[in-house]
Parts: sequence; structure tokens; C-alpha cells
Amino acid sequence: MKTRIISGAAITIISAVILGLQLIFPPLLQVAFGVLGVVAVIEAVYSTGIAKNKLLTAVGAILTAVVPFVMAGYIAVPISLIYTVFATLQFALYLIFHKEVKLEGMLGAVLLPILISFGFSSFCQLAQMPDSKLFYVVIALCWSYISDTGAYFTGVLLGKHKMAPIISPKKTWEGFVGGMFFSLLFVLGVWAIYSKLIGINVLLLNTLLVTPLFVSVGVLGDLTASLIKRKCGIKDFGSLIPGHGGIMDRFDSNLMIAPLFYQFVLLCPLVG
Repeated sequence: MKTRIISGAAITIISAVILGLQLIFPPLLQVAFGVLGVVAVIEAVYSTGIAKNKLLTAVGAILTAVVPFVMAGYIAVPISLIYTVFATLQFALYLIFHKEVKLEGMLGAVLLPILISFGFSSFCQLAQMPDSKLFYVVIALCWSYISDTGAYFTGVLLGKHKMAPIISPKKTWEGFVGGMFFSLLFVLGVWAIYSKLIGINVLLLNTLLVTPLFVSVGVLGDLTASLIKRKCGIKDFGSLIPGHGGIMDRFDSNLMIAPLFYQFVLLCPLVG
């Protein structure tokens, strides 16, 4: 637990520094999420053994490094073209390596990099929302981190009823409720900072109302990642973050939350 807390604190500090510097040098966020995406693809595609092929993995990693810059407008190429060329190249490589790569491996080598790149690049799009001062990025990250942390400690102290005993034996309904409670509290804190100190008009009631939805979406992402790991016979996607596992272990919830949240705020902004 001590290692987990120290690593969590380090991640929080690093994230805060990157977000702060991004206000001075905007492309930094694309660089950060591009690097995270590359590591995540290596973990999800190669390290799991889903597609134990370096070339297929490398092409997927390149995709995740490029897409954040395309989505942010730094590379003036339609994203549909990027994804089409990527999928075509992966299918061509599958024809070459079909004897060593199974069908599910090829599908994973196509689908997982697309989902990972879209998830991380959605954070870059959230950062570009007008007049938000990174509020959307902060709140999306908090829905994952705070709910996960709250659920962990609540589950350790009070957890009795298993949420998904086969997929993720340590998750409990008590932990889920605890994670939701702490997420709502943290939303209040973020609202106070942005409204009182930064001067951004955050719609508090609307943000509180949608918090249970996106916390639940994050849990769905976490459980899906747990199922993938169980199917692959591994405990963690990686070991880069002591006490947490790999990048995919830390960002599995975020990859589900960010794309849906971006589409949501396009229709219903939480800053007005």
C-alpha cells in the first residue's frame, strides 16, 4: 500500500506540472499523451501476447504517437485518412505474418491502437475547449483517479459484497459507492478552485449530476481491462508504475471516460 500511495503522489505531481506547463507550451500535452499512448500500445498488444509481433506493435505505437497531434490540428491530415492507412497497413502485415499471428491477434493489433489513440487524443481535444483553462481535462482525470483511490480504500475498510468476483475479485460495491462519494467531494473542490480562484464559471449542479455517469463509465473501462488481463493470464499490463502496474493499468478508466466526455461537452458544456 505504501508503494501505491507514493507512486500515486508522484503521478499527481507529474500530471500537475505537465498541465501547468501546457498553458505555456500547448504542444506539451500532445507529446505527453503521445508517449503514454506508445507505451500503452506496447503493453496492450505485445506484452499481453495478443499479437506477439514487433512490426504490428510498432505500427500501432506510431499511430498513437501521431493521432494526438492530428486531433489537435498540428498535423493537417484528416483523422479518417490516418486510421484508414493504419488499418490497411496492419491488414497487409497480417498477410505477411499470418502463420505466426492468429486472427484475434491481428484484430487486437488494429482495434487496440485505435481505441488507445482515440482515448488519449480526446484529452488533447478537451484541453482545447474554449474558456475552460483545462477544467475538462482535470475533471476527467479526477473522475478516474479519485474514484479509483476512494474505491480502493473504502473497499479495504468496508468491502464485503463483490462487484465482479471472477473478473476483478477485489472490487466491491462498497468500494464503488465510496469512489463515487469521494469523486463528488472532489468535484466540489475543483469547482471552488476554478470558480473562486481562477474565475471560470463552472456549472456545479450539472457537473455533479453527470459525475455518477462518468465514474460508472470509468469502472466499466477498468473491468474491461481486468477481463483482458485475465484472458491473457497476466496480473498487470506492465511494471512501469510501482504499486499500480503499467500505463494501461493506470489509464484504463481514462481511455473510456475521455472520448465520451468530449462528445458530451460538445453538446452540453459544463463551463458557461
